[in-house]
Amino acid sequence: MAERFDSLFGWMDEQEAIQALHSHAATLPNPGLQYVAATRLGAASSPESLKALLAAAAWRGHGINERLTRRKALEALGRRPDPRSLARVLEALGSSDAGAVVSAANSLSRLWAAGQTMDPDQLTEALLGALHGPGTQQRAVIQCLTRLELHGARDAVAGCINHPDRLLDGAARACLARQGSAENLLEPVLRRLQDPEAGQRRTAVIDLGLAGQPEHLAAVVRTPVSMPLRALTAFSLARRALASGHPPATVAALLDELCHDDPRRLQRIGHPQPTDNTPAGWIRLLLQRDENCQYAAAAGILQQSRASRSVVLEHLHLHHRSDYGGHYMLMRLVGLGGHRERRAWLKQGLAQTAPQYRKSRIAAAVAMGELALTDHRDALQALQDASQEEQLRWAGAMALAMIQGRAQTSLALRAQSLR
Repeated sequence: MAERFDSLFGWMDEQEAIQALHSHAATLPNPGLQYVAATRLGAASSPESLKALLAAAAWRGHGINERLTRRKALEALGRRPDPRSLARVLEALGSSDAGAVVSAANSLSRLWAAGQTMDPDQLTEALLGALHGPGTQQRAVIQCLTRLELHGARDAVAGCINHPDRLLDGAARACLARQGSAENLLEPVLRRLQDPEAGQRRTAVIDLGLAGQPEHLAAVVRTPVSMPLRALTAFSLARRALASGHPPATVAALLDELCHDDPRRLQRIGHPQPTDNTPAGWIRLLLQRDENCQYAAAAGILQQSRASRSVVLEHLHLHHRSDYGGHYMLMRLVGLGGHRERRAWLKQGLAQTAPQYRKSRIAAAVAMGELALTDHRDALQALQDASQEEQLRWAGAMALAMIQGRAQTSLALRAQSLR
């Protein structure tokens, strides 16, 4: 979500952003300031900023800057629950720019969730009118239909089943499964959790979240994709599991497993190996973009002697802690490997507030619990504040329970926080 990156645009104040959107791109030192400004105003609340976004979200021309600015403005309007935002987003569904339609469909879901209402039949008709074009556009439209639980497009969505584009096929299967279609409808999506291509695994996790069938929670938790992506689906499925009568302790145990993120428990694909058995070789494998390689490297590092692990950890900390993926793995390896001597790194990791280190905070909190760092109780307790994100609150509560020796006995109680 765009909120993750609000702090990155804090250098541009609201009036500066409004002025940039009202200016002709040619008069700016960098035309790209306009789509930065549009993103920045998604976090604003003044009437003037809304007016600027509404103007920017209208048709601006065929140029790349104009199209990007419009897309970013449409995204930002999804964060501004105002009837005028809804009208402009609906208008954009008829755009010839697929990127604008994707932004509009995603924002429409958010506006609807925030309480903006419209006649379901009219809304269904508007979305059906956008169900064409490239697969990315059609996928976004079907996902919107799924989130809004609009059943009037069922026949059109069913026509996308077995589409050659597996991402479109998956979105259609998720939509129909959410509406209660055949139990085996999601089998192809579940098989994609073990696809060698990382992108296929990631979108399969997203599709299972939209399908909303809680019996797939364990499969999602153990898929080798990024922990934050799994968490978005897992916490949603966990709430559905509790609502449908699944045992609270079982549900909570799976969320604990997610936060522990032990690579040895994931359903990894094949056996990726480093090009050379050196700390640098293992780290290169750990920093691959494919999470299956990352977790294979982490599992391999955990199998090494403590001395060998320490060399890898030192190298990671010294050269790669600014890489947010590497930093996350550093936090997890410290906890899973039992490296209490690196507790200062965990304290630093928990204190990180930059959005790209969000998952590192979760990893650091869990590691504090794994290492029973009783002197960090206050920091972990502070994570229970309502302003903290759900996954971080869960990780903090889990870590506190581990420190108190109550990780297992507190499962059912901790599950209540999801209701």
